[in-house]
Amino acid sequence: MLNEDQLPHMLKLLDDDEPAIQEALREEFSDTSGDLSNELAALAIDLKPADQHRLSLLLLPGRRETLIQEWRIPQGGADALDEDWESFEDMLRLISDYLHDGVTLRPSLPDMLDIIAEDATAGRHHISENKLRVWMFESGRFAGNKDNYYTPANSDLCWCAETGLGNPISLALLYMLVARRLDLDVTGCNYPGHFLARIQLDSRPVLVDCFHKGRLISVEEILSENKNISIYAKQAILSQAPLGHILLRILRNLEHSFNKLKYPEDAKIFKMIFESMQPKP
Repeated sequence: MLNEDQLPHMLKLLDDDEPAIQEALREEFSDTSGDLSNELAALAIDLKPADQHRLSLLLLPGRRETLIQEWRIPQGGADALDEDWESFEDMLRLISDYLHDGVTLRPSLPDMLDIIAEDATAGRHHISENKLRVWMFESGRFAGNKDNYYTPANSDLCWCAETGLGNPISLALLYMLVARRLDLDVTGCNYPGHFLARIQLDSRPVLVDCFHKGRLISVEEILSENKNISIYAKQAILSQAPLGHILLRILRNLEHSFNKLKYPEDAKIFKMIFESMQPKP
């Protein structure tokens, strides 16, 4: 197990191309949790970008192992999550920790969500679901990552909170999780091809496209104007997306993203987790 006294010496060897040295580094760093950001900060070690990248790759096996060991499969699979927001958020945290570089220091996912909630309510006596939507999306604080839509980072909610970018499902999740901290009712709509959020506005259900500046979509209008809408799409519009189904969609997105980037080992991990979350017959 790598200790703090060894770390500065090991880091000096990051750019040593000697195969035996690199193999020794791989063995040492793989035997960690995959995240040394707190240790690096405590030692005030400032790595060059190239060394940060090398170290992150060396720490990746540790992050893989940590994800597999800490992932808890509910009895009954994804369907068992139901309204278990605590377990749901913890699974999202594990995914964020895995996708993180393990080198740069950042707050945990719960802390980041708390910060956003505090910022959203600063100086306000009252905030509604719609006001939160305006504050987060119409303002441009959070926006769709159109230039890099398929990057796995879009599924890292901490990264999304830091950069203000995300894909449809990650942005909607930020909205939902922040709203929950403010006792607001924002749910998910598992619309095929483009995840949406759902709120009540003037006592009517309205869909929110978080990816496109939080634009509002009337449930009544989308159903009346799309006569050939699929049964699956109609069900998604009319019902709240179960937390487990949202999680499965994230896992499938990550499998596809890593396959697209030709990272088969990472894709295999998320395929395995996805399959493990399927309800047992």
